Amino acid sequence: MVDFSGITLTKVSEKEVGSIASFEISPLPKGYGNTLGNAMRRVMLSSLEGAAITSVRINNLTHEYTTIPGVKQNVLDIVLRLKNVRVKMEGKETSSVMTLNKKGKGVIKAKDLVVAKGVEIVNADYVIAEITDDSTSLNLEAIVEKGVGYKRADESLRDEIGRIPVDTIFSPVRLVEFTVLPARKGSQADLDKVMMTITTDGTVSPEDAIAQSGAILRSFFGQAAVVFGSELNEETSTEAVTMTDWKVSELGVDAKTITKLEAAKIETLAEVAAQPKTFYSKDLKLTAKQVKELSELLDQYNLGFAKNAKKSKKA
Repeated sequence: MVDFSGITLTKVSEKEVGSIASFEISPLPKGYGNTLGNAMRRVMLSSLEGAAITSVRINNLTHEYTTIPGVKQNVLDIVLRLKNVRVKMEGKETSSVMTLNKKGKGVIKAKDLVVAKGVEIVNADYVIAEITDDSTSLNLEAIVEKGVGYKRADESLRDEIGRIPVDTIFSPVRLVEFTVLPARKGSQADLDKVMMTITTDGTVSPEDAIAQSGAILRSFFGQAAVVFGSELNEETSTEAVTMTDWKVSELGVDAKTITKLEAAKIETLAEVAAQPKTFYSKDLKLTAKQVKELSELLDQYNLGFAKNAKKSKKA
């Protein structure tokens, strides 16, 4: 059996706070550097949830191949610039509306967009357009949605007069680079280590991106183990037991939730599942959103909260 014990993840540098950071993952068995690096890179670029503009309405124009008198950019330029507005959405809502009503000369930036509660524009100083005439008005409505990966423009939206669909990249991760280097552990020198640099758009931190990708891979391979369970027999059972010992802090859970869990000496999946749901809402004072996050995490691994306080090891 290949030895996977002792693997650590360490942040080694940070170029821009919240956007670019480098990590070292080691020591890995020989050959597993590329296996892990490629898997995490693909997941981070394709499977993390983000938010982006999916359609816009500009001065009720029927298509993007036109100009607006008194505006420096044509409509297509404005649409392309709106695609680069980076949006962060909190809460349960899966879509929201941003609006802008501007008249008179001036540069229009992303921060001029009026957003709903729970929506934040990260690149607030990004220039969207410039009005060059005092009598010109620019009225804009943009639909923001949550999603994963890439979404082609929904051309059926053109049936709504003035609505212009936008092809969208939801991924909050912009670039993942990794290098596999030699590593050693004690007298064993034929090991790998992965040096990975992650660049995000600022809506998630590199730390959250790598944690979420790790959680997705764990979930995927956990389900794969179930599929091959009839062949794995005892090995599958052993893996299931080990899975409950995974630390919650490494599974992409909100940092504020982690702080409260650690204060209550709850660190692993098994310890989370050992408590009833009311323990988290009443005793730890977690918000409904935080409790739901824990519930969804347990669901991923076919676990659940204890049914009542009597089943809780800590109650």
